[in-house]
Amino acid sequence: MDESDVAAVVSVLRSDWLTQGPAVPEFESAVARFCQARYAVAFSSGTSALHGACHAAGIGSGDEVITTPMTFAASANCVKQCHGEPVFADINYATCTLDPHAVERAVTARTRAIIPVDYAGHPCDLDSILALARRHSLMVIEDAAHAFGAEYRGRPVGSIADMTVFSFHPVKILTTGEGGMVVTNREDLRDRLLRFRNHGISREPGVQPPWFYEQHELGINGRMTDIQAALGVSQLAKVRQFLERRRAIVDRYQCAFQDISELRRPVELPEVRSAWHLYVVRLDLERLTSTRREVFEALRERGLGVQVHYIPVYSHPYYRRHETCTTQLVRCERAEQFYEEAISLPLYPKMTDDDVEYVIQTVHEVIDGAKRQTLY
Repeated sequence: MDESDVAAVVSVLRSDWLTQGPAVPEFESAVARFCQARYAVAFSSGTSALHGACHAAGIGSGDEVITTPMTFAASANCVKQCHGEPVFADINYATCTLDPHAVERAVTARTRAIIPVDYAGHPCDLDSILALARRHSLMVIEDAAHAFGAEYRGRPVGSIADMTVFSFHPVKILTTGEGGMVVTNREDLRDRLLRFRNHGISREPGVQPPWFYEQHELGINGRMTDIQAALGVSQLAKVRQFLERRRAIVDRYQCAFQDISELRRPVELPEVRSAWHLYVVRLDLERLTSTRREVFEALRERGLGVQVHYIPVYSHPYYRRHETCTTQLVRCERAEQFYEEAISLPLYPKMTDDDVEYVIQTVHEVIDGAKRQTLY
């Protein structure tokens, strides 16, 4: 955050509109231009945007949607919220994105859509997933909560899938406090998204009386406020700086960690440009005398805000309690292995060079200690 963000929010607080005013369509238009998409529909959160996308795709009772277990639970919960069933397919171990071959094996007569996730900002194999989806007449809802500003084969993420969902939570590439967006090139999907985020209500200004509205379907109040949107417009003006700084930090990490054989660095495939939302290393536990938890806690004790992304979704108690034919037999071995090894290191634009060097030094020290002896 800087003073331009504060000023943008204050300008809305001093205006006539706190919500349903001009700032939201301004932000939507700016995001659509940035992503080279025809339409953008703002939501109150990335979660409500995913819910809206599933609704717009027509997901309903008995429908199956294939997604990855290596994601935040919202990527699967949105299917449940539309009374469908998430089906979990395994990942590409190198990128932690959905493996198209695993997706193909998971398709059934009940499959209606695929929700690939751009893990850590690295775009999934969109061409393969879209080709598979077209063969089976499936919708592709790209969960790009991590990937605002990423590119796939020279195209911006947001311009490719049937619908692409972004999150503007404070830890994401840009923030509106809470907030989300669905971008699409299809007018029919745009119209369903707009109606769904506003209780399923539509209006026809100039056709019906000014007070008149009709509810056509069950929707939610998923509207973004003008306060959020004004912050988003201000943040969007700086997003390329944010991305450049993230990439500079990653370049330093990649160079500094290349000589640690006990650490697997994340990859960026030649055909993509990652947004680098996360920098996730994997421990080669066979080379260490310490467990992942011991390494994690040693890093935390030295002041690094490390994290693990993610516990496989189907491992959560809710999904274990609600087992169905699509979840009870699932086991994604590569995803489970990735989870057992992964640690996310600090990565954000306001890190100073000294911060970056401290992370590097600390990781080296902790891994050296884990090689020689247990940490406790």
